[in-house]
Amino acid sequence: MSSVQQRTDWDWDRDGELQGLYVETRQVTIKNGPSAGKTKLVFDFHVGVDDDTVSVWETTVIRSKFAAELKARGASDFEPGERIKLTPLDWKESANGKYRDFAVWFEHAAPKPTAADLLGADPIDTSERPRFDSDDDVAF
Repeated sequence: MSSVQQRTDWDWDRDGELQGLYVETRQVTIKNGPSAGKTKLVFDFHVGVDDDTVSVWETTVIRSKFAAELKARGASDFEPGERIKLTPLDWKESANGKYRDFAVWFEHAAPKPTAADLLGADPIDTSERPRFDSDDDVAF
């Protein structure tokens, strides 16, 4: 039996923050309940001193934050064994109902965009900038 088959589902209310080592993302088909037959993503992690395998079911928030991180990295997957921390935050209200927000930390996070990136501006070549000496007559 593989470690993924021996996994347990992470329960945000009971277990709180998850700090784990990334294993994989997989797609599963729900077998029972009102969502039977639908597919969802599951993220598997190794946690704890016993290296237990736990699974986190996707939420819209988790899915979008994971997708944004991979897009920012220009990568198709996370690094195997990469530390990822998911912190459940407060419940929020939207037009589609109530949802839980999450803070997500990635060990190998993509660099944050610079102001030039956000503005769509090309960085200035500083070698071409005029230099001002201390004895010039600039008033400031």
